[in-house]
Amino acid sequence: MALSEAFDLLRRGRTLDIYETLKAAQSTAIRELTFERERLTDGTVRERWQVDNDDDARRLKAIIQSESPRIEDIGAFPPHLLAEANAPRLSERIETFLGDMRLAERSQTNLDDTIYTLHLFLELTGDKPLHRLTTDDVRAFLRAMEVYPSNASKKKVFRGLTPKEILAKAQREDHPRLSMRTKDKHKDRLAAFLNAQVAEDLLTKSPHKAILNRDKSKTDAPSREPFSPEELAALFDSEAFPKWAAKYPHRWWGTILGVATGARLNELAQLYVDDVRLEAGHFGIHIRASREGQRLKNAHSSRFVPLPSSVLGAGFMTFVEDLRRAGCERLFPHLPFSQANGFGDAMGDQFRAFAIKQGLTGRLKSFHCFRHNVTNGLINEHGVAIHTTQEITGHDLSLPSGLKHYVNPGTIPNRVMALEAYGPPVPLPTYKAGQFDASFKQLKHMDKRRQRATKKRQVSRSKASD
Repeated sequence: MALSEAFDLLRRGRTLDIYETLKAAQSTAIRELTFERERLTDGTVRERWQVDNDDDARRLKAIIQSESPRIEDIGAFPPHLLAEANAPRLSERIETFLGDMRLAERSQTNLDDTIYTLHLFLELTGDKPLHRLTTDDVRAFLRAMEVYPSNASKKKVFRGLTPKEILAKAQREDHPRLSMRTKDKHKDRLAAFLNAQVAEDLLTKSPHKAILNRDKSKTDAPSREPFSPEELAALFDSEAFPKWAAKYPHRWWGTILGVATGARLNELAQLYVDDVRLEAGHFGIHIRASREGQRLKNAHSSRFVPLPSSVLGAGFMTFVEDLRRAGCERLFPHLPFSQANGFGDAMGDQFRAFAIKQGLTGRLKSFHCFRHNVTNGLINEHGVAIHTTQEITGHDLSLPSGLKHYVNPGTIPNRVMALEAYGPPVPLPTYKAGQFDASFKQLKHMDKRRQRATKKRQVSRSKASD
């Protein structure tokens, strides 16, 4: 009744404390959206409106925007109620933000991760007007992430449950929880969304900024580490590796390029034959996004990585000639493309299965560990300058803006010397000309199977939508 009483006072010319009135309105237990219209004997019309919660605001907005509103004189609505009813809601701003990400051509993985985080925040927080978001809302979400189960969307035990129901179940039961890195990524994605709303003047300040960040020195979860010498020996066992890798070129040369250059999994998986070039007298690979399906993690990732003599001596250029003779455009033509993750999924899954078979059962033992081997080996073991290492690995350069490491001929000799010093520290198997000719002949059949599978999925989706 607080608002209605306030209106009566205002009509009589009385003054009142607006802050206390709104505070009383927010604390009321009434849950109905109230519209009252009374015509007095002298012809005066008295109207009352009462909005107590988010549902009320949504209903009021629907009435105002209706083609045939039931309240005759919409203009008589108090200004603060009209503002509340027409204020952008959290759900609307999330969809706008995601649309901006698509327009900016952010990677599908980044987009999917952001969709998951923001929709989770929406479900747990409620679809309130954007301007009513508070630091407590963000704080409640981060606390929920402390107990939210990992991979909840993939586990049968949570199938069919809403995020609130999943959270309640996780609080009652013992389930594996999100890693520290995952929780921090949720916060980072939410912060990016909130900062965008501030930039658009829809929020005066971002509600997440009042919350302290984690103390990294105490709370960092274990990250991927380099493969140990024993683990590298197991991966490149003289009998096991050739037997496993002989099936596909990406197993053989993808793994060798990984241990020799530290390039990211997807950077190698998406290479084309013409990405192998001679620059400043040295053969190497161009990591770039110039062809269909190629992507870069960031602007610093575009680079030329020379190949050490051990890789060339193992027959890499002979393999490249075999690809050209077979008419293949891509360096690893057997790898399928996925819109979400590019060409790297199959290569990563197959490597992981092989590593487990070789005894590397740790959860963080993946292809990415090669990257740590190269970085650690160059800097800590061989004393290579940090900027040279960054030119090889594609990390953010610690140099003034404008200096790039893509194909700077003057720096290529330093990159070659660095990679020669590194090794790689394992013996590499020798490639034989024509080794993958039989697998190249399978490509047409593989493409046909993939096309049939794609068509089958499209038909299934079409039937489901009908």
